[in-house]
Amino acid sequence: MPGNTKSQVAKTIFIAAGEQSGDMHGAALMKELIQQSPGSQLSFSGLGGASMISEGLSALYKTSDLATVGFKDVIRKYSFFKKVITDCSGYIRLNNPDVVILIDYPGMNIRIAEEIRKFYAKKIIYYISPQLWAWHEKRVYKIKKFVDKMLVVFPFEVDFYRKYGVDAHYAGHPLVKNIQSFLNDNPKKNRAFGTEKVVTVLPGSRKDEIRLHMPVLIETLNQLSREFDIRVNISIAPGLEAAFKDYNMKLMKYNLTSENVYNLVLNSDLVLTKAGTSTMECSLLGIPHIIFYRTSPINYFLLKPIVKVNNLGIVNILAKKNIVKEFIQSDFTADKLLFEAREILVNAHYRNKMINELKAVWNILGSSDASFNAAKIIKETAGI
Repeated sequence: MPGNTKSQVAKTIFIAAGEQSGDMHGAALMKELIQQSPGSQLSFSGLGGASMISEGLSALYKTSDLATVGFKDVIRKYSFFKKVITDCSGYIRLNNPDVVILIDYPGMNIRIAEEIRKFYAKKIIYYISPQLWAWHEKRVYKIKKFVDKMLVVFPFEVDFYRKYGVDAHYAGHPLVKNIQSFLNDNPKKNRAFGTEKVVTVLPGSRKDEIRLHMPVLIETLNQLSREFDIRVNISIAPGLEAAFKDYNMKLMKYNLTSENVYNLVLNSDLVLTKAGTSTMECSLLGIPHIIFYRTSPINYFLLKPIVKVNNLGIVNILAKKNIVKEFIQSDFTADKLLFEAREILVNAHYRNKMINELKAVWNILGSSDASFNAAKIIKETAGI
């Protein structure tokens, strides 16, 4: 047997992401963990989607199985979610992985942490904090009790967690590297202000969001097309083609597309986007946008008392002022969207002011590579 041969060290990692954005960030983290572990053979199991599976995840359940919208959907699938938690807990008990990594998705992941902490003695690390500072703040006590380290993606979250005695570290925001790489490879096309306007619509990535948003958006777009020479792109999230079938006749003159969202946004004069990750993407790409969101009356009734922030757009939360207008629930009307859209499309001073203020997001988040930093901290913390 040759003396200079080293066998690879096998390390097992349980990693859990419950939705599309978590799957994307989870895949980037897995890739980085592999790159930082040249002498180890890493095996991944847990919850994830196509991106994580392509990086080698053995999925107990897929993110597509876990998607929900609002309390009614959670209640309807309660027995299923209970089974997922039980199965994950049983798998971890049986296999005793070297580390457990939980990515966002608090309704599921905090319960998994609670269940496995009863017997699992190794490190539980949470990457991408649930927005407990915005709602469900009391969950922070469970984080403190069941999680060993919290890796956050907004700088202010460090102080929030440390106030409660949670070991929190700022890794950077994963979208920063993604969008910087995209901008390096895809310079914005120069178009003269005042020519044809390009409007992109990001209506949502769930069926209920399409159902609740499209009627108002169609009314808004129809009126804009009467007033302006506009080209409209409506982004269709993967797997949601069927959700638009009821609107096909009303959308014939618009471009329904699955084209790369960053490319659509970057070359737009205006983006109408539902609240969520896409607001961060529009902000980092530096494109004027309007934020909207509507949920069912019962969801809104249940959520309103526990929401602790005045804004849903992260750009407004980070900057501590209203850079981008938000139209939520009863404020989400065609008249209100139209008023703001006209300002952005016609008033060059107003538009340029918004573009300049969006740069604050880059200054606040910095240029850290979140996946690289998170992988490094995880390896150091878990000893893998």
